[in-house]
This record gives sequence, structure tokens and C-alpha cells, in this order.
Amino acid sequence: MSDKAKKPLIELKDIYKQYVNEDVVTKVLHGVSLTINEGEFVAIMGPSGSGKSTLMHILGFLDSISSGYYKFNSHDVSGLSDDQKAIMRRKEVGFVFQSFNLLPRTSVLENVALPMIYEQIPEDERRIMAKKALKTVGLDHRLDHLSNQLSGGERQRVAIARAVANNPSIVFADEPTGNLDTKTGEEVLMMFQDLHKTGRTIIMITHEQEAAEYAERIVSIRDGKIVSDTNGHKRRTGKFHK
Repeated sequence: MSDKAKKPLIELKDIYKQYVNEDVVTKVLHGVSLTINEGEFVAIMGPSGSGKSTLMHILGFLDSISSGYYKFNSHDVSGLSDDQKAIMRRKEVGFVFQSFNLLPRTSVLENVALPMIYEQIPEDERRIMAKKALKTVGLDHRLDHLSNQLSGGERQRVAIARAVANNPSIVFADEPTGNLDTKTGEEVLMMFQDLHKTGRTIIMITHEQEAAEYAERIVSIRDGKIVSDTNGHKRRTGKFHK
């Protein structure tokens, strides 16, 4: 898809987020506006406490905005109920987390197929889709292994396969290299580049500049505000340093 043909998948306008605990108000996001097009690979980068995780939770329908406007795939999703957000997560979003979030005594294939149960996809179809996703990440030879028998890098690849198996509109990766060594972290980041080349929309949350540079675009956030929006290095081949 050419840049001219791309259309906005995410449109944020003047987003504010605050948490209220009894009489204490904690303001996290301050007037964030952001557009992300279909097929982009975007890194949202910032230090601890910058608001990047809260922003991801809002984008991924895990949290609600306090004020502002959020449009997803041309639809206003600013005021969705919790049940409506859960439906959007299942249908539209794949997640990859730092801690993998796999069931330890469950097979690789079953871990990848599990989210599709909630979509009531028939078992035979789930297995076909899960096998295809595992082949994409080079783990089709490990289908019957338990996830706790895998290395950290392999477990993250299973998590990536699970995130893309149901062909979501967007994949979120939250500090995906945080529990990995340098070499394995680089391999995982290059895997995201490969997925992006197939047309996937990917948003990666990171506090590491070196990791962010694997994306084609880097959005930096600090103190709840976007402070820069620059090009990354889409063909980066240098070493990843933790």
C-alpha cells in the first residue's frame, strides 16, 4: 500500500487522562493529538512515568479517556462501555507483552489458538490459523511443546504468533524486548520489521532509543505530552543494545 493510499487507522484529538482516587487527582495525559495510518510501524518512546503506557492502554481499548476524541478506523470510539471495549480488543487488537503472558503448562499451539475461542472460531479452523501464525515466526516445529519448555526468545515469538493469528487491525508491543538478551531482542525487533513489511500496523511501546529505531516512525512522549514525531530507521541493521 502506497503512502498516498494509506488511510488513518487511529486519530486522537486533544486527549486528556486523569485518575481520581478519593480526593487525589493524578493527571497523566495532557492534550495528546496523534494520527497513525494503516500499515505504519510506530514506536511510542518515553521514560518511566511519561504516560506512554497509559496512551497504549487507551489506544488498545484497555482504558478510557477523560476528555478528547478518539476515532478508530473512521468510527468514534471515545465513549465505549467496558463491554464494547472488550469486543473491540478481541476483534481488532493483538497484544505482545514484556512478560509474554503465556500459559506455562499449555502447548505452544493451544497458547496461540486460545484467544480465538472467545470469537467462537471452530476448533479445526483455530488450529489451522494458529499453525499458520507459528510458521510465520519460525516455530511450526514446536507446536506440541509446552511454553515453559521454550527459551525467552521462543516464548516471545509464540506471543507474537498469538497476537497476529486472528489477523487483527493492529498489533501493540509493550516493551517486547524487556526480558530478552541483546541478540534475542534484536531478532524480535527484526521480526516486527518483517511483519510490518507484510502490511501489519504495529505500535511498539519502549523506553529504549535503540529499540525505537527499528520502527519507521518514533513518537516521543514526556510528562504526558508528545514532544517529537520523527522518522525511524526502517532498514536498521545495527546491533540492539539493552
